[in-house]
Amino acid sequence: MQYQVTIFDTNNVYRPVSTVIDWDKPFDKKGIMNKGIIKICQKHYWTKDNLAKYQQVKIREYDKEKIEAENKARYEAIKEAKYESGEWKRPKNKKER
Repeated sequence: MQYQVTIFDTNNVYRPVSTVIDWDKPFDKKGIMNKGIIKICQKHYWTKDNLAKYQQVKIREYDKEKIEAENKARYEAIKEAKYESGEWKRPKNKKER
């Protein structure tokens, strides 16, 4: 199972940072959190001082196919709304010419 670990600054001064980790054991929030934070620190060459700026951690299951399907559906809905409002014009099919 893959999990996405994201750390946030509650004051919104610093941007959120996230990573995806593999976890084969039963769900353990503290263990997943620690592994994700360690991976973030190693990737960005951070120390405890850099990590002190982030106060909140979120964990979610990471299913790539599901996320891509949600993004595609959201894009289609936005596209249809833009076509309906007249902001975008529908492309003409080459067969109609």
